[in-house]
Amino acid sequence: MLWKRQIPIMIVSGIGFATLLGWFIDQPTFKSFVDDDATQWFDILAAFAIFLGGLNLFKLQMQKILRKKKGWQYSLFAIGGLIFALLAGFVIKGNPEAAWGSHVTAKGTLFKWMFNYMVAPMQATMFALLAFYVASASYRAFRIRNFEATLLLSSGIIIMIGRVPLGSYISSWFILYLLVLIGGIVVNSFFKNKQYTAIFVGAGIILVSVAGNSMGWPLDEPGIFYLPYLQEWIYRYPNSAGSRSIMIGIGLGIFGTSIRYILGIERSYIGE
Repeated sequence: MLWKRQIPIMIVSGIGFATLLGWFIDQPTFKSFVDDDATQWFDILAAFAIFLGGLNLFKLQMQKILRKKKGWQYSLFAIGGLIFALLAGFVIKGNPEAAWGSHVTAKGTLFKWMFNYMVAPMQATMFALLAFYVASASYRAFRIRNFEATLLLSSGIIIMIGRVPLGSYISSWFILYLLVLIGGIVVNSFFKNKQYTAIFVGAGIILVSVAGNSMGWPLDEPGIFYLPYLQEWIYRYPNSAGSRSIMIGIGLGIFGTSIRYILGIERSYIGE
């Protein structure tokens, strides 16, 4: 029990506490540990983890093939790809002039050929499929059910149209007319009166027309309703604020999880 529980907890707590101190104490020993030693230990452990992950992949796929489970034919491609990648990375260079280590990026090597003609097309295929999944998820998420969904839908449409060349040709006055019509829909939904709706829409159209005629109908004026300017404002301010809030939340979550590991509260790494 001592070797399986107490000692691993003591090691994790000690290393975690020392790494944490390295960011707050201006002491050469701690800073050297955080900047150099801890990083090298991480690289070594990651290398062994990748090796064990490859063995585990080979084991699981072989079991699937031997037991003829559903979809075992795809496991043949998985094992074949793993073996081919190992040969291209450690055995066959393909280009005698390329040095070991740099052959993964050098031209004319088997590894570079594998990356250019196998890995890159598969990545492009996955991202192409991801676009359809994003479109499907956006359709479900952007349904107008409440104020938040409406705001999300409006922002998404403004960002998408404002970032394509077509958006720069849409006049801000067209957006104003569109807002007048949307305002008419809102007024009609609240008051349920066609006269109020007609008065609001008519007055809005007249005001926009008079303002546009007096200003000479410029394409990008008023700038707040010009889609390229509007999407840039959304991207810089509300989007940046939301992104920073998410990053602050992630940072607090990492801090809380790290403290749980350092204090020995979280023990999932020892199987508890």
